[in-house]
Amino acid sequence: MRLIDCVELLPKLAPAPPRAASTVLAKDTVPYVEFLAFEPRGTLLVIEAPNVAKQLGRLLRRGGPRFEVEAELPGLRGPGALSPGGRWLLTGGELFSGQAASCQLIDLHTFQVAHTLPLMRPFVWIDEEHFIAQSPNWTIAVGDGAVTRGEKRRVDPALATAVPSLVTPEPSMVRVSLSSLDCQPLLPSLLLDEETCAVLSPDQDLLYTATSFSRVSAVRVSDGQLLWQRPPSRLVTEGTVYAMALDSSTNRLVTVGNGVDHDTLVLDAKSGDELSRHSLEKLTRGMTTGPSTRGDTLHFREDGLGVIGTNNGLVIEIGTDGRWCAFKAGTRSHRAIAFSPDGTTMMLGGAEKNLRVVPLTAR
Repeated sequence: MRLIDCVELLPKLAPAPPRAASTVLAKDTVPYVEFLAFEPRGTLLVIEAPNVAKQLGRLLRRGGPRFEVEAELPGLRGPGALSPGGRWLLTGGELFSGQAASCQLIDLHTFQVAHTLPLMRPFVWIDEEHFIAQSPNWTIAVGDGAVTRGEKRRVDPALATAVPSLVTPEPSMVRVSLSSLDCQPLLPSLLLDEETCAVLSPDQDLLYTATSFSRVSAVRVSDGQLLWQRPPSRLVTEGTVYAMALDSSTNRLVTVGNGVDHDTLVLDAKSGDELSRHSLEKLTRGMTTGPSTRGDTLHFREDGLGVIGTNNGLVIEIGTDGRWCAFKAGTRSHRAIAFSPDGTTMMLGGAEKNLRVVPLTAR
């Protein structure tokens, strides 16, 4: 489905604003909020981290009418992935030589780390016993002006020794068994072009991944067969990917990021064919006096309502008919989005020192 033009819905110019004003909650958050997810019982999981790579963040569980802090677990980084049943949470762990190389498996029943594993994002759950992650890549060595592959994997040797089955012979996206902690390679990871986003089809058998340079792949989980792959951008200006989501109601795969001529791609999830491409800056056409509009995160509700969080406080909604509207909900980057279990509210988090909640129409 193509994104089509419509009348811009500006709160000050339209007969009615597209959404009621956002409400500020949880004013003690630490920028940046890197992950938001509602647990089945309605409590909110939040990963916050300072904008300093070497510093770890914290996981908070918030509940009640004002989402007050109920529990805290330090020593991790986002983003994360919540298992379908709400028992487990995968998050990033400590860096190795300044780069991502580990993850934390958190038991949400005890709110403690159950395992530290030699795996890295992106994370996506198949069921409560199986998940997909990335086995760490090689360290990068520079010689004679060219980038060459190092001989060592980017992983703490002690961690690799503790769980050797997860350090595959070659870097790869892997399917992991939680009970046995062994894995099945699915998609090779390339040097300098690792996967950064992943999402599963509703039947849990098609894995879609994207790299920061817009290489998008579809692989079958059951046998690891590559079904299609979109080549990477030749130049950064052609478009990069920060986030990806699947609209299962229309089988659209959408990526957002940054680029000159476009920063949003809409693909046919079955074939990988490009349906449309868009520039958020052109779509919003001066709706903000801040920096150029860039997509930082993306989320779809079950009925197909799409929401893009941007770097300048704009929220861009894409309806199931392809029409869009945009409205301000803060002044800084929205890096995490979560819909409430009943779909009537949307939680936003990012570079501001608070969370925001926006009322939505029911599904």
